[in-house]
Amino acid sequence: MRLFLILCLFLVSFPAAAAKVAVNWTDLPDPGSTIFEDPFATLSIAELRSLGTVLRLRRELEQTTLSANSAAQTRERLQREEAKLAASGVRTDWLLSQRHEIGKKRAKAALAGNPDLDGQEIVISGYAIPVFAPGTKTVTGGYLVPEAGMCSHMPAPDPNQMIRYQVEEGLNAEEIYQPVQMVGRLSLRTTRQEITLLDGQVDMIAAFDMDVSEIRNMDRPARSSGNRLLNFFTGRKVTPHQ
Repeated sequence: MRLFLILCLFLVSFPAAAAKVAVNWTDLPDPGSTIFEDPFATLSIAELRSLGTVLRLRRELEQTTLSANSAAQTRERLQREEAKLAASGVRTDWLLSQRHEIGKKRAKAALAGNPDLDGQEIVISGYAIPVFAPGTKTVTGGYLVPEAGMCSHMPAPDPNQMIRYQVEEGLNAEEIYQPVQMVGRLSLRTTRQEITLLDGQVDMIAAFDMDVSEIRNMDRPARSSGNRLLNFFTGRKVTPHQ
């Protein structure tokens, strides 16, 4: 009995290390930031394109430099697009009046990270975009993204779908978009950095910062867009996003 009590005391006094949380990319956004009515979310791709066409044609008609013939053709096309949207039950004028407000809400949601993950030791898989330390060929950090090709041949993901990572010891990397699994402490801290990537200058805005303690290489999926040499890009100083 005494031995059991001593053992219990030992376990209470020296708790086991906190388990690392396995995180998916869908866990990263703040769940509360996405709770708003978005009337554009229910539109089809064709309806969104038609709505954009209406906006563009209306702006063209506001120009005083249009000839009478061009204005008539533009007005005729605008009427066709508006009729097509009306037939689908789309409230064109109301939707266009809401675009700025919905845009602000979407931008806010894209920046918001999940506060429950702040300070957590996590494990997450993704594709690494290493960044050189200034004036060296040593990698001390970079970015983790959910898909290969993001920020170069594909648009950059939302900030809450990008993790800026740092490693204590420099790494020697040979390519970008290497599939990896990273282990480390995640922090909610928005950073902004401009780097030169394959297609030129890229503005990298990340809602998360991660101090990495371990990186595990993973098998590259077939037909990946990776295997691009690091000497195509260099890193720049990171500054907090205002």
